Amino acid sequence: MLKHHNWRTPVRKIIVYTLELTFIAVTCAACSAGSVRAATAASNYGPAPPAASVAPPGGYSAVTTSRTIRPDGGTIGPVTVDGAKITLVIPAAAFPVSVQITMTRPNLPAVGSAGTAGYKAVAGVGIQVRGNGSAYPGTFLVPLTLTIRSSSITSTSVVVVWNGTAFVTEPGITVISGAAVVRFDTDRDFVVLYPLATTTATIPGATRAVTGKRFIEEGILACAVIVLGASGVAVGRRRSA
Repeated sequence: MLKHHNWRTPVRKIIVYTLELTFIAVTCAACSAGSVRAATAASNYGPAPPAASVAPPGGYSAVTTSRTIRPDGGTIGPVTVDGAKITLVIPAAAFPVSVQITMTRPNLPAVGSAGTAGYKAVAGVGIQVRGNGSAYPGTFLVPLTLTIRSSSITSTSVVVVWNGTAFVTEPGITVISGAAVVRFDTDRDFVVLYPLATTTATIPGATRAVTGKRFIEEGILACAVIVLGASGVAVGRRRSA
């Protein structure tokens, strides 16, 4: 006699196995997502990275000369940079150890007016000081003296330095006709600005500038002559009458 086969039992087991596998898959997915979030949070933890330094207009990246200076000081130059004569004097005891001082040249057309309307760059130089292959820390023990000589420098010229975001003026700068002298105690990028000449409008064909003053004077004189003439005519008519 054949036994009745209960087909519901294997179906029930299949359903149970399916539910178990689904639960395991969902749990694994949740764990993976949690791990990703934790890794992301860990990578974002801590202070924000420092902002990148801003290079000055003109770059100041072309090396003109580079020399090792000992603690007893020395002089670099005169070095010709875009037609200007550059001399750097390093006093004794300015540095406690030997350093590498590099002069760099800017691209003057790229510097332009250096943010100062009515001026243009006519000379410039960058001074970089390195010790043991890295930037010299802090300020120099004694200020250095930089002299820039050029026929394009006048007593009305201006010297500005890059402060990381803009060209600005600073104390310790002397400008005379033909030269600018700067004393400084940290790495600097300098530029000398020349004031643009203002032109006087002229009338085509005229031999000199016309301001309008002479025209006004002549107009007043003509009016006076007309008034006096009219008065004379009136007096003459009354007398004849």
